[in-house]
Amino acid sequence: AFVRANGMDRTIYDSPRRALGIVTAGKAYLDTLQALRNMGIEGERAAALGIRVYKLGMTWPVEPEGLRAFARGHREILVVEDKRPFIEPQVRDVLFNLPDDERPVVCGKLDDQGELLLQPEAELNPVLISQALVRRIGALGIADPALASKMMASNAGGQSAAAAAATDVVRIPYYCSGCPHNTSTKPLADGITLGGIGCHSLATLMPDRPTHMSMQMGGEGMNWIGMSPFAKKKHVFQNLGDGTYFHSGLLAIRATVAAKVNITYKILFNDAVALTGGQPIDGQLSVSQLTHQLSAEGVAKIVIVADDPDKYPSDMTFAPHVTIRPREDIELVQRELREIEGTTILIYDQVCAAEKRRRRKRGLFPDPPKRVFINESVCEGCGDCGVVSNCVSIQPKDTALGRKRQIDQSSCNKDFSCINGFCPSFVTVHGGDVVKPGGGKPRPFEIPELPAPKQPVLDGTYSILVTGIGGTGVVTVGAILGMAAHIENKGCSIMDMTGLSQKNGAVLSHVRIADRPDAIFAAAIGREETDLLLACDLLVAGGKDAFSSIRHKHTAAVLNANILAPAAFVRQPDLDLKSTLLLKRIREAARDNAVHEIDATRIATAALGDSIATNLFMVGYACQKGLLPLSAGSIEQAVNLNGVSVNMNLRAFRLGRWAAQDVDAVIKAILPSAGGAERKFPETLEEIVAHRSAFLVDYQDEAYARRYRDLIATVADAERKAAPGRDDLAKAAARYFFKLMAYKDEYEVARLYADPAFARDLKAQFNGKFKIQFHLAPPLLARRDPVTGHLRKRNFGPWLMPVFRVLARLRGLRSTPFDIFGYTAERKTERRLIDAYEATLRDNLAKLKPSNHALFVQLASIPEQIRGFGHVKDAHLAKARAAEADVLAKLHASPAEEAEARRAG
Repeated sequence: AFVRANGMDRTIYDSPRRALGIVTAGKAYLDTLQALRNMGIEGERAAALGIRVYKLGMTWPVEPEGLRAFARGHREILVVEDKRPFIEPQVRDVLFNLPDDERPVVCGKLDDQGELLLQPEAELNPVLISQALVRRIGALGIADPALASKMMASNAGGQSAAAAAATDVVRIPYYCSGCPHNTSTKPLADGITLGGIGCHSLATLMPDRPTHMSMQMGGEGMNWIGMSPFAKKKHVFQNLGDGTYFHSGLLAIRATVAAKVNITYKILFNDAVALTGGQPIDGQLSVSQLTHQLSAEGVAKIVIVADDPDKYPSDMTFAPHVTIRPREDIELVQRELREIEGTTILIYDQVCAAEKRRRRKRGLFPDPPKRVFINESVCEGCGDCGVVSNCVSIQPKDTALGRKRQIDQSSCNKDFSCINGFCPSFVTVHGGDVVKPGGGKPRPFEIPELPAPKQPVLDGTYSILVTGIGGTGVVTVGAILGMAAHIENKGCSIMDMTGLSQKNGAVLSHVRIADRPDAIFAAAIGREETDLLLACDLLVAGGKDAFSSIRHKHTAAVLNANILAPAAFVRQPDLDLKSTLLLKRIREAARDNAVHEIDATRIATAALGDSIATNLFMVGYACQKGLLPLSAGSIEQAVNLNGVSVNMNLRAFRLGRWAAQDVDAVIKAILPSAGGAERKFPETLEEIVAHRSAFLVDYQDEAYARRYRDLIATVADAERKAAPGRDDLAKAAARYFFKLMAYKDEYEVARLYADPAFARDLKAQFNGKFKIQFHLAPPLLARRDPVTGHLRKRNFGPWLMPVFRVLARLRGLRSTPFDIFGYTAERKTERRLIDAYEATLRDNLAKLKPSNHALFVQLASIPEQIRGFGHVKDAHLAKARAAEADVLAKLHASPAEEAEARRAG
């Protein structure tokens, strides 16, 4: 019964037994009602168990008369509230002086035995509340066995689902494409780095950028004042954003100057409060004014490191003795500053990448007519470009010769630091326009008349969990579904979990729909509560939060099988991005015959010219499959009311409905006009050998290819005899003997650039008039990095293309006395690797047997680890040799040694 008393709202499940009274307020009240509903405790059931709920209308001060009237006669009062106890101590005070026979036991964060009951450090949810209720109902002896059994099974199952999240690869917040912090937060390997508040704090999520300690805003470096006299290290680096500097960071710098400690502040001047959306900085100063202010504070040295040292006007004046260095020198500058006593300053000056994009759209920031392109044929897939740039616009590209790299032109913010990766596959395109995926224009197709979709029966609430990536329109999906529900006079709640979605993070939109608004309690969808999982991004759907919401054999799912590489790919070049395992696990957990997967991104992009259409395509697909308790008409009306890209969104929604009805017809209508079906790569042994043999003929000649075929034939014959029915050893040898034989020397890089395929790939991505520039490090012309000693790349104009054509025709000189490039240590090593691989396989094939077949496959696959060019390849080669020695040791071990190794490992 809902009653009004003393100005307080109270909701009471009335019961004469009055065993357990629950006192709660606000969001926790709704979560409590949801928990009771999940447990099957409502109305008569609550009355029979003696459970009542009291809702406070005001949490401070708690009105005493109504609370005492409610509490009298209860054996126990359970206070349910988020975070630290606030209501609970007031409840104890109000009830303290009740007579003994009327005063109930009060539990809250702790139970009556002092054990933790409800977590005090974060918000609650229906699952946590239900667990606490099970404990208290059981302690009071009022729960029947069926209820206890049901709840314990549910809790155990939910914990199992959460623990067995579908994937270990998750979307974590990360620096934007081209973010200045990709360079500015690079630490010295032997240095100590301190953090604070700002975008730079995302470095704490990156294993190669350790932040040893962080402080509150305005306290950056203050901890070092107290620690430095007792520390072995005598210097630290402190990251500090320009927003924090203007807010209160200057006071911290002033304190370290006064304390005379050795510290270098890396002031990351990106011209925006970037972490929370790019607001302008209060009290903005220019970089030159900043140097004067810091100089006046008495800092020992100031160095500006900039993405473009020449961008400052000639009349701009800096403080005395300030030097300006290019960002390539950032490691050298850090080494120099830490040798100077006192407080030193490194100002890293580069505008926030997200702000660049916003300002360029408004015509307020220069937009250089320059783009980066990767020649996939030259690329080795080593990942050095990701290590150097830390940029998420470098995406994987699967080819017939393995995984390579490509630039996502739609997200690239033109930072250009990826060019510094030690690889000749990078070129820059000057002029011209980018051709958007799918051509950037809607494809001409007609959607046929479709039958009206069925709708699921609304019994209570219908919970839809939408998963996606920040900036792709996931929140818009929730808003459109909510408006459609409103149009149909249904109740709806929407809760968007965006977190750091602006920084490549995950987004989850919780949508609940009911026949009437008062049927919805908690907005958040808890564990095992999802009716429909709408996975616009499969990785987020496979994460702990989303996967644990799947109700075993009840939840339906619509899954976008296209996976956009997560930030982890930047550092893990071999990251498994296949959707097979994710789809399998979700299919096993969800309702039978109610899991639908489709490459929504590819179809929507090809049809409508923009990947942003993917999410509305998914909504249409789910609607036509009868998984949305909303009509197609109301959803279309909501799209119209939204008023943004209406035509494209309506076509995306209708295209999704058509795909749900007849996906083969959609693919036939859309994908051929977008360049045909997916590229098919060689899979069988015969296909692999034929493909690579033809490549080696072009690489060198027929005799060179014959050497390749002879070894693979020998391996295949030995494998057939030793392990009938298997060919994975021969396939491994076919792939990796080729990899060694087709090493990319100067002749091969020239041939791959002179190949017409390179020009075709360029024209597929860029149109209009453009010129290209190459970025190479010829040993005779390139200078060495003063810190690492590695060669630095130089820029070469389009005049180099005729040189490439000449070099390509001279490939017959390879490995002859006239090969001027063949005398270098790198080329000699590459030739030795070919001979050694061939000899190792031939010498050991006699030992091949079923029990060591897997070891032979490992041995044949070792060259997969040898990637890159120059010093990058040398580092990979060292690891590969260690791995090869380990495999050979196992192959040559005696039976007794093998048994001992198995016992040990």
